Amino acid sequence: MSEAALNGAVELSLPARRNMMLVLRLTTAGVVARAGLTVDRMDDVKLAVEEACSCLIGESGGPEALRLRFVQEDGCLRISVRGEGGRPAPVSEDEREVVRCILESLVDGAEIRMDGDAIGRVELRVG
Repeated sequence: MSEAALNGAVELSLPARRNMMLVLRLTTAGVVARAGLTVDRMDDVKLAVEEACSCLIGESGGPEALRLRFVQEDGCLRISVRGEGGRPAPVSEDEREVVRCILESLVDGAEIRMDGDAIGRVELRVG
């Protein structure tokens, strides 16, 4: 990361609908640029955030809103993605493993936290 930095946390809350992914990607791009990451890394992070949100939304049901939190600390950009309200979409262990592998191919670290049989939160680390 370059010397650019975020000043504090950036938080975004938006409806958990697929048609909101453009807003999500644009916001992520702005935060990543402000954090000083390269354009190549920006693309990877945008894909990872979108994948995290998509797995929370699921195919049916899912949360009413998505809440994202971006924090730059100790030379890393940390991104937390979680659903709020509604009923989380259940995922199998195999589905969770596929999501984890996809995320880890895009960012430096990914942790999936379960809420029963559903993904409750995804934590991403860049840098």
